Amino acid sequence: MSGYPEFNFPAFFAAQDKLEADGWKVWNPAAKSQEADLDAEAVKTGDNKLAIAEGFDFRKCYLWDCEKVIYSDAIYMLPGWQYSPGAVGEHAVAVTMKKHYPEYEIIYG
Repeated sequence: MSGYPEFNFPAFFAAQDKLEADGWKVWNPAAKSQEADLDAEAVKTGDNKLAIAEGFDFRKCYLWDCEKVIYSDAIYMLPGWQYSPGAVGEHAVAVTMKKHYPEYEIIYG
């Protein structure tokens, strides 16, 4: 989540632990993003522009995120998601999935 310290990764991992304990298979975008070799300052500050300048491929990661939303059975929205443009877009994808697949779950944290 751009603009959050550490891109809010600690909250993503905490949610993953909780959801997996409840039996969910979790596709964690923070875990996927950690595969990129991000500049320590970009991670510390959550500066998306700095991360992109350092070679982070936002398009590729966002496509991965949206694909997981489409092919999953649910999405978990972290508190504050509405302030993240990426999360707002992913939520829109989830709303579309729910329209076509009523059993699709949108879970708000």
